Amino acid sequence: MRLVSKLEKIRKSDQIDRLVGQNDEIHSEMTAQISHTIRPSTCGLSQSNMKTSALNIFFILLLSAAPVFAVQAGSGQLSLFRPSNGVWYTTSANYAGAFSATRWGLSTDVLVPADYDGDGIIDAAVWRGDTGVWYIQRSSDGRTMYIKWGMTTIYPTGSLPDVPVAADYDGDGRADIAIWRPDTGEWFVLKSRFEYDHKNAEVFKWGKLGDVPVQCDYDGDGRTDFAIFRPNGNRWYIFLSATQTWKVETFGTAGADRLVPSDYTGDGKADIAVYRSGIWYVKDSADGSTEEMQFGFSDGVAVPGDYDSDGKTDFAVYRKGTWYIYDSSTPRFRSVSFGNDGDLPLNSLNAKASMVAVP
Repeated sequence: MRLVSKLEKIRKSDQIDRLVGQNDEIHSEMTAQISHTIRPSTCGLSQSNMKTSALNIFFILLLSAAPVFAVQAGSGQLSLFRPSNGVWYTTSANYAGAFSATRWGLSTDVLVPADYDGDGIIDAAVWRGDTGVWYIQRSSDGRTMYIKWGMTTIYPTGSLPDVPVAADYDGDGRADIAIWRPDTGEWFVLKSRFEYDHKNAEVFKWGKLGDVPVQCDYDGDGRTDFAIFRPNGNRWYIFLSATQTWKVETFGTAGADRLVPSDYTGDGKADIAVYRSGIWYVKDSADGSTEEMQFGFSDGVAVPGDYDSDGKTDFAVYRKGTWYIYDSSTPRFRSVSFGNDGDLPLNSLNAKASMVAVP
């Protein structure tokens, strides 16, 4: 499968029709499932030896919800998800010992936190792979949004779910709902500026089976760029939205690294970066130089984020309930105890495996 640099806006194509549809039955079914704790979906996959898709249905349902999870973007608050009870925990901004807890999702859900309503606060959200439904708890009004977007493909050798890649692709300040389909290399994006209307969905073909999506704003235009990491050759293929051109960079070691692209230099552009057994390698977006920073543990989890609110991503790792953070503004090292062994820090979602299994 070759990379294709053509962006297509799909309205009523057969491709989108296969991904989405309308079905009144799903509305009543999901209404019956609504509660503060999301219960497992009763919808299952078709048990077939042929390639099939699960519930190609699109819908939006908004209902009032219980107390919401709220993390101010760029505030440096620590936040994590506990799979054992489905609870999201976040600290107060000053780590004064206060924290909040919100039950949202199942241990088997894929976490997709982002600012979906444009209020500057990260919303709790999950994607359920067996049904393709997004469950989003909006911080702005406490309402719950359900959207069907994505599916799991069944092969004789196993299942291959879509990869959620929610981000702000159009620069309107709200996260767009999006998935990347591994077997075709296609990105399916529901734009927030169209209120997630599937008739205005966009499809972008970029990548192939075995690639890893690494979407970020690499050109600093305020829009997330489509990008993938290809383990074969350790290459980053990035489509720059500002110029509608693409570039290729070779960086990292597939299998040994976690992919951690982010803006470590504060120039507004994401830097290509990897984390390898306690060492961070960052390729400066400005001059192409590589910075090496030894900070972490061989068994630590990379959790890059702007913890001191200076506009630069800080090096940080999580290990058995303790956060180890190197503030770029001071600079200084500090540690904070928050969480338990087995918890999933939300910022660890920004660190992706550099190799993936395929059926």
